[in-house]
Amino acid sequence: MRRDILAAAWVVAGLLGAQAAAAAVPAVECRNCTTEAHEEALALGIPGQGIRFVYNFRHHSIRKFKVYVDSGLPSGSFVTDGVPVEPQPVDGARVQTRSGTAVRTLYEMTVDSDMVVLFREMDAFNAAYADAWSGQFRIDINNLGLTNGDTGVVHFDPQRIGWDYPDGEGFRFMDRVSDLLGGINSSASVDGRLSRLIHGILRPATGISIEGGTDGAMAGVQLGSIGSEFTVDFCSSDDSCVIVRMTLTTNGLRSDYLGAFDKLDVSFPSLQSTLPIRRQWSGGGIENARSMARFIANRMGGTYSVEAGMTCNRVTMACIETGTSFICKVYCP
Repeated sequence: MRRDILAAAWVVAGLLGAQAAAAAVPAVECRNCTTEAHEEALALGIPGQGIRFVYNFRHHSIRKFKVYVDSGLPSGSFVTDGVPVEPQPVDGARVQTRSGTAVRTLYEMTVDSDMVVLFREMDAFNAAYADAWSGQFRIDINNLGLTNGDTGVVHFDPQRIGWDYPDGEGFRFMDRVSDLLGGINSSASVDGRLSRLIHGILRPATGISIEGGTDGAMAGVQLGSIGSEFTVDFCSSDDSCVIVRMTLTTNGLRSDYLGAFDKLDVSFPSLQSTLPIRRQWSGGGIENARSMARFIANRMGGTYSVEAGMTCNRVTMACIETGTSFICKVYCP
């Protein structure tokens, strides 16, 4: 499993604009819901009070509710669609209780016109890219274009990015990600799904004005299908990847470098790594180990060797510094 190696944050300035101080309105998908009662129960199950949206991709519909505490019905009458304030039942419970007992209940409201427009885009996006709601994207790193290499312009390379970060090619990579994903047209050149998600759904969601809040209009919608965070794997043809976490913040879309990995999910070392540098693979990772040792030796003006006749379940690569160069060895531990 790839490890999160959080090294730094990059912000696409002004991409999404500042949100109002008020908390965003929750909008939650009602998956596998077949009746309106299921949608209402889900709305009641969302913690807190106030406005919330429940949408259903299966039925291509969205509903708006306001949840509140009701204890003022005439004596002797019953509330049949509420959730008692204390104790809290399991999500989706529907109860019958006498008035005078404070209950959380709800009523339905007209969906705001801006939210109707946003949901239409969400529904169309879901029909085209249902798997995109998982919050995980894999993109060809070549879509980011060329960068300066040691001997000329080259495509970005995960191993070089991992070695250089936070400087050199690692810096240029994160800068390119921020620049390209920050624009509607430029992000489309990187990945159409990601561009549509950011600029067609997430960005508009932060600016929607929702009527019916305690203090009037409320700003922004928090979408339950994607949340505020997703990851992007920028991968080369050899299946090595750079992992970037994208997070929606009040100031913009933040990009966090999580690390660079080969196709067997072994992290590429960095020039900043603690010495000696060690990595391990399963028995099938001999060529990956050889490639990494060769890269480090060439990068640092050193040498590498591979133990003869290797037949082991685990392969180890170790590099040490000797003055002005590195010596790397691939062997069975």
